[in-house]
This record gives sequence, structure tokens and C-alpha cells, in this order.
Amino acid sequence: MRATDTKNAECEIVAERLMNLSEAAEFLRIDPDTLRALTRRGRVPAMKIGRQWRFDLGLLREWVRAQSLQGAVETCRGKGVPGTAKQRRVRR
Repeated sequence: MRATDTKNAECEIVAERLMNLSEAAEFLRIDPDTLRALTRRGRVPAMKIGRQWRFDLGLLREWVRAQSLQGAVETCRGKGVPGTAKQRRVRR
């Protein structure tokens, strides 16, 4: 395999993982305008190529997992689950 063939193969792998705004919105099941606003605020991992946003599928999956875990922790904190920041005070 020539060096140019290897480089082209690597570019194809990266290109398969990049999504445009509408594809990423469909993946996340949210409105494209909502995704655009979140992206502009830096809340969603994205990169700008020219004038268009691109989203890496792997990074989006990690971001979704992190959001899920954060939501679970916040739910536990709100319920006073032991080992979390908000615990009930015990009167003595």
C-alpha cells in the first residue's frame, strides 16, 4: 500500500465520523435550531469548518453519556442519597 492510499483511507475514516448540523440534530433527536444555539454557546462539542458546524460522532456519544451521568448525579443529590452533596441533617 502506498503512503497516499493510507492517507486517503485515514481521511475517509474521519469523514465518516463527521456529521453536519442536521445529521447531528437527528442523532440527538432535537431541533437543528436548538443544536445550533447550544453549539454557539459551547455546550455541545463541535468544530467549525468554513461557515458550517461539524460534529464528531464519537465525541457526541461521549457528551450524551456525560449528560446522562450528570443528570443522574443531580437527581441523587436532590433526593439526599448518602454520599452526595445534599444530605439530610441528623438531629441529636
